[in-house]
Parts: sequence; structure tokens; C-alpha cells
Amino acid sequence: MYIHRALEKQIFPFLKRKEALSIIGPRQAGKTTFIGFIKETLEKQNRKVKFITFENKADLDLFNNNIEDFKAIATQYDCFIIDEFQYSTDGGQKLKYLYDTTKIKFIISGSSSLELTFQTDKYMVGRLLEFMLPPFSFREFLSYKNIELYNLLENRNIAEIINFDFKNIFGEEINKRMIILLEEYLLFGGYPAVVLTESKEEKHKVLESIAGKYLLKDIQGVLRLKTDNELWRLEKFLAGQIGNMIKYEELSKVTGLSLKDLKTHLNILEKTYIVSFISPFFRNKRTELTKNPKVYFFDLGIRNFALNDFRVLADRNDLGAMAENYAYNALTRRYYPVAMKYWRTKSKAEVDFILEKDQAIYPFEVKYSSKKIIGKSLYSFINKFNSSAAVIFTKDLSGEEKIGEMVLKFIPLIYL
Repeated sequence: MYIHRALEKQIFPFLKRKEALSIIGPRQAGKTTFIGFIKETLEKQNRKVKFITFENKADLDLFNNNIEDFKAIATQYDCFIIDEFQYSTDGGQKLKYLYDTTKIKFIISGSSSLELTFQTDKYMVGRLLEFMLPPFSFREFLSYKNIELYNLLENRNIAEIINFDFKNIFGEEINKRMIILLEEYLLFGGYPAVVLTESKEEKHKVLESIAGKYLLKDIQGVLRLKTDNELWRLEKFLAGQIGNMIKYEELSKVTGLSLKDLKTHLNILEKTYIVSFISPFFRNKRTELTKNPKVYFFDLGIRNFALNDFRVLADRNDLGAMAENYAYNALTRRYYPVAMKYWRTKSKAEVDFILEKDQAIYPFEVKYSSKKIIGKSLYSFINKFNSSAAVIFTKDLSGEEKIGEMVLKFIPLIYL
């Protein structure tokens, strides 16, 4: 069963153009299935398509050792798709040669942005368009779990959360059904193999397999580690710190890594889609933080596996942090490539997320509750930066109120 991905709308217009396409993302996020769907789509348009993977040693050896013979095969097709391109040697240089000397449409994919970027960026400037395929978003998850609810939400066409129209709000029963599914998503994440597995025990086992492949195939391979103990301690510690600022000295002591090695490890964790870092927003270096990032996990299922904690959300004391992590991922996807930031002063006033868009500054807070909660920090930010709108994401509370000339909206998290 193929589950349609949001990336289809972004990438399909570029299938008719000359530029090569690169699809990156973590292992097991569905890249191979997705590019298989692209292959079928192109074939229905009567285009000849070849799909290979560089996990096949024969194809990899041909590409690495005899590019002219590889080219002779490739020129028999309109489109040539190469999965796991990061395994190639001097792949970017060879791809440039093929691109410049043929009329073929090339599509490549890889599971580590660090490796694939090293392979292609130097040679393919202006020739390669990059797209990222993450695990299922909540809406993609919903399209599998309950197509009726998915259709209801999609038909609302919520394009801009800042200008959210409260006519889009459903009644209590529909909201309740969506919240139940959102909380399942928060617990086990969006990796397709996990979503398609029904029992809790099986989901846990699948997550164990995915997490192991990260460490063994992507991260450990890139770092050439003698042991993954330091890396695992670092990941486990970060799993308990989502939404918190990174303190490098503390992490160095916990992992036993030098500051230099620590930052290298953190970079690898980010480039292999384990964690994401968010930088501070500031205008005044004397009163606001300017350096320390906050950390979130790319997928909450992987995060909960690192903690070995799959208790239901009602029994957890980290529900607020999990909701905040979800909001970060959803906002990042919605406003890509604009980077989300956070705001914190040296007197510890803090706002979860800040968006700079169209010469305006918008603050977002996450208060996963049915009660109206407005922190003093949000008031402080609004007054300081004259925001024209602000949003607090809630569990099921909806509505709005004016703070001076500004409109503050309370929007249930399921609509993000």
C-alpha cells in the first residue's frame, strides 16, 4: 500500500526540467518507496525509466570503475534513478560528467545528508535540486490510520497558521478522535515501518531495528568509531533534554568526549537525522542569549526508544516537551526553508519559537492543555517586538483575544 507523501506536490513540477534531483532523508523514511512511485508516474507518461541502487555491488562497481560503459547503459533511458548514491566514489564528479554530456534526467537519493552533500555539492552547483523526505508527518500518518479524518483536515486547506480561520475548527467529537491519533503519533513517531505495524510490542521492535541501523550504518560508519558507547550516551542524554538549551561543558562530562569531539558527534547526529538544533533569536546581545541552541528529535519514536519509555501520554511528565518537539517539526516543515528560532533573555524569559517572515516577527508557544495559559514571557516578547500576531498551540482549546493591537490565537495542535 503506497501512502501519498506531501513531497509529491513539491517535486513533481521539477520532473519535466533538466536539473538532476536529489532526495535525502533518514534510513527507513520511505525514500525507496517514494522514488519507486516517481518511476511509475514517469512510466505512465511513456518515459523510459531505469531504477538501480548502489547497494547492488555490480551497479556500483560499473559506475565507479567504467563511467563510459555506465553512460552507454544510461543513455538508453529518459530518466535514470540511483538509490543510495552516497556509496559511490567521486560520485559528484561522475554525475556532473553524465549530466553535461547527456540529456538524461537523473534522480539520486541517499540516507545521510553529510555524505551525499560531500559527494555532490562541489560539482553539481546549479545542476542539482535537493529535496528532503522525512518520516511521515502527522497528516501522512492520519491518511493511513483514518482516511475520513485525513480528508476532513485536508479539505480545510489550512495554508497559513498565522491567519488561521476558526471556521475550520471541528466539533468536540472529531477533535477528540484526532487527538487520540496525534498522541499515538507523539509516542511512536512517523517511520513508515512503525506506522504500518499494529501492536505496541512490534512497534518497539521495529524502532529498535531502525535505531540500530542508524548507529551501525550511518553514524558509526561516518565517524569511524571504535565504539558507539559515547554516541549512545549522548543520544540518550539528549532524549531527556528536548526543548532545553545545549550546555556543551555538561554534555562533554556526560559523554567523556572533548569539546571538539562532542561538537563533531552532535553535527553527525544532526546530519543523520537523529536530532535538530534551533538557534536563539536576538536583537540585544547584552540582555538576550545569542549562542546556545536548543535540541529536538527528528522523530519522537526514536527519542522515546532512546529513553525506553513508551508509557501512554497521560502517565508522563514529559508530555509538554513532546508536544513542543512535535510543534517544532511541524512548523519547520510548514515554513521551510525559513528557520525557526527561540527567544530567551538572560533573566530567563523565554518563548518557544520565533518566525521571521515577510518583515514581520511572530511568536509561537506550546501549552498542551485545555486551559487558557499565557505566560509572562510571551507578553514581554509581544511588547518588546510589536508582533502583529501570536499563536499558542493547545490540546483542544480554540479562540482568540486581543493584546493591545495584536491578535493572540489559541489553536489546537492537531491543526498545525
